[in-house]
Amino acid sequence: MSEKQIIIEEKIQTGNGETQSQTYIKDRFLGKGGFAKCYEFTNIETKKIYAAKIITKSTLKKSRSRQKLISEIKIHKSLKHQYIVLFEHVFEDNENVYILLEICTNNTLNELIKNRKRLTELEVQCYILQIISALIYLHKNQIIHRDLKLGNLFLSEKLEIKIGDFGLATKLKFLNEKKNTICGTPNYIAPEILEGNIGHSFEVDIWSLGVIIYTLIIGKPPYETPDVKSTYKRIKQNKYSFPESVPISDAAKNLIKSILQLQPFQRPTLNQILEHPFISNNIGNIPKTLPLQTLTCPPSASFTKQYLPQGNSLKILQQPFRILENNKEKRVQSIQNLNVILTDKINFQNQKIEKNNNLEKNINQEQNNFIYEQKKPYTAKNQNSNNNLFFISTNNNKNINNSQNNIQLPKNNYGFQNLEINMISVTQWIDYSDKYGIGYVLSNGNTGVYFNDSTKIIYDLNTNIVQYMEKNKNSQENSEKQFFMEQNPPELKKKVNILQIFRNHLKEKILQNANLSLENINTLPLQKKKQDFIFVKKWMKTKYAILFRLSNKIVQVCFFDKSEILLQCITKIVTFIDKLGNKFNYPLCTAMENQNLDMQKRLKYTKYILCSIVNKKKVNSSQQKDNDYYDI
Repeated sequence: MSEKQIIIEEKIQTGNGETQSQTYIKDRFLGKGGFAKCYEFTNIETKKIYAAKIITKSTLKKSRSRQKLISEIKIHKSLKHQYIVLFEHVFEDNENVYILLEICTNNTLNELIKNRKRLTELEVQCYILQIISALIYLHKNQIIHRDLKLGNLFLSEKLEIKIGDFGLATKLKFLNEKKNTICGTPNYIAPEILEGNIGHSFEVDIWSLGVIIYTLIIGKPPYETPDVKSTYKRIKQNKYSFPESVPISDAAKNLIKSILQLQPFQRPTLNQILEHPFISNNIGNIPKTLPLQTLTCPPSASFTKQYLPQGNSLKILQQPFRILENNKEKRVQSIQNLNVILTDKINFQNQKIEKNNNLEKNINQEQNNFIYEQKKPYTAKNQNSNNNLFFISTNNNKNINNSQNNIQLPKNNYGFQNLEINMISVTQWIDYSDKYGIGYVLSNGNTGVYFNDSTKIIYDLNTNIVQYMEKNKNSQENSEKQFFMEQNPPELKKKVNILQIFRNHLKEKILQNANLSLENINTLPLQKKKQDFIFVKKWMKTKYAILFRLSNKIVQVCFFDKSEILLQCITKIVTFIDKLGNKFNYPLCTAMENQNLDMQKRLKYTKYILCSIVNKKKVNSSQQKDNDYYDI
């Protein structure tokens, strides 16, 4: 039984003294941290989806707690940058403060490293360019983040970095001001913060960036130990090493060494990091974004080949980069063409990046481009995550350990639990094929029927539109009709009635998944643009399971023991849901190599059914072969 839907109402005072309201559906829990909890919120009117950070007012009784929250809101609200989580809105009621934030659909770098173990250097270069772009913007506005770590680096639907969590951020009153607050996360905290008495500034973010680069390439933080005190001791002594078992280029090692310097003034500026051979000598061959498959697999050989350095570039990458002896440059710097690097895949192999002669001009130009107005958030549904912080993309799933190198995905014992890919699938079905056909509900709330004559009908609850499909006699294509539910053609009245019967039977499941109530659907206008419906194209029932082939290129096999297999043809991901509802994702190329025997048996049976469909053979439940493939 699903939980009762909770509605949150925002009261808005207009200029003439009237009170208006915005209402939100409080959806699934995303995570928690500190004094806040995060939920998915959906604006009932606009259908926009947010990550809502909820702070209970009872935790804000102390003046220091209130000031900390006000500071976080003030800083985050002022920021607008491509690689920073967008602050959408803040409001309060008698019990809580609600901060609405851009939702990021692909978790964080923390989950990525847990799933992949470590990244290739090409991927690291791509992500580091984006992080540096955001840091240049923050430092230019005299803001120090002070808590940069993998768990605060979120990934958008395009796999773009989004820096989040400004709970520890501070804004300097003047450029050379030093802060003395001891704050940060143990593995990423800079040594000058631990010392406390000397103060700290922008250089602490540079230090954290060095730790991030090391962690992405090696697979674990450089100073990590079982207890915090030992970790702090290693940081103060700058005691770390590069394991021989992990491949890493000399250029990457040199960059990390140049950043992880105990003395802040010896660390390179953001501009100088961009000029380091690890970045600059491959600048034209760093991808703007990475394929979705890199959430679970290293980039393919064909993808990587596009970005390999040419000629002597590989040798140049090995050249050392001197550690700064006395860096007096200001931390607020940029580099010409940075925006071009991050927005266009232009080949710079035979060009040099212009250096400091036009630096001031470019900083001024960059300042003029910052617009402090809100942009529309991503409306794709948020993904589950394993982050221990409180907003955007977190959940409470177990850590899944798997070992791999930078080139091949490992043979792991378990899948990547709850690394969800946005997909629409069947959530409930009813078999009435002895008379009419099979009815079903999709995860987006839409209801459909696959009739015995192979015609199909699908109903979109949010728009009140019905689509009917039948095979065109003169071609292999489907002919389609779209109409409002209450305006159905006379010749389809019987089939629409059957759809409504199935829909009423499954109503509870529909309302659980949909964004609108049944009372509101008739007020929505028919959109001029034709709706693209997802529907069941084929289905097959056997002794042990029912198979659905959907129009979004997903093959779903629902076993009668409540386990499931989903094959995603576009992303080439296999999803296995076990009898207890635990979800695991595997790359299709390695799914049969894992040690999960339950999944192996079901995957073999799925293959057996698909082969039977292709060969147009009936899956006979009495055949011994059927039992061999799937033995409960």
